[in-house]
Amino acid sequence: MTQVQEQDFQPVVGREKRLADARALVEAIENEDSSSEAQLIGELTAAYSGNIFDEVGRMTREVHDTLRSFAEDERLGALAEDEMPDARDRLRYVITLTEQAATRTLTVTEEATPTAEQIVERSQRLKDELAKVAASEADNARLGGVVESMTRYLDSTTRCGERLKGQFTEIMMAQEFQDLSGQLLMRVIDLLEQLEEKLVGLLQITAPVRNAKGEDSKSVAPAERAEDGVGPQLPSAGDNVVKNQDDVDDLLASLGF
Repeated sequence: MTQVQEQDFQPVVGREKRLADARALVEAIENEDSSSEAQLIGELTAAYSGNIFDEVGRMTREVHDTLRSFAEDERLGALAEDEMPDARDRLRYVITLTEQAATRTLTVTEEATPTAEQIVERSQRLKDELAKVAASEADNARLGGVVESMTRYLDSTTRCGERLKGQFTEIMMAQEFQDLSGQLLMRVIDLLEQLEEKLVGLLQITAPVRNAKGEDSKSVAPAERAEDGVGPQLPSAGDNVVKNQDDVDDLLASLGF
């Protein structure tokens, strides 16, 4: 019988056994057979308790192995100590550059807007003065032609000035992107900080296992190791933390997990 067939067969056998025990229990209750009733109840309870025990054991083994894998994975330490802070600093730098660019754009636009307004105002004033000259020199055909050309030019200048004013306003309004992008980036930074904090906490929990690998432990003085700290430890643990990790492995193995 193959392994897959055995796995499919075992639940069927277990289910039939429980059904048979349940029928026997009902029969014992009907016959008022107290001894058989107690025995069958004990067997059913033991079966379910065994399933719960097996599941708890498997979960314990998975959690324990996962924590050990975290402790042995050097990439997590690099991620928490270097990469995530570096990413956070880069995002803050992007916010700073964006804010500086937006501020510079607003400053230049605010300075240029009055210039466009002056162009419109002076063009209109010069146009009015030329109209007066043309009216006073109505008989001078040559002067009239020059005034007409100048008037068309001033009309074009006025339209361009008005267009510039509108475009400057749009540029100023468009700088709202800096606030929106800054808010989004700050949310990302907050998320990174929370993730970094959780990851550092996880590394501190698994630090005793990591330290057990002997990373620089022989080359560092005991006083320095005490100052550095390797994560939360019970007061009675001390140097026995590593042994406790092995004890967990031994205990789980002795229980069949």
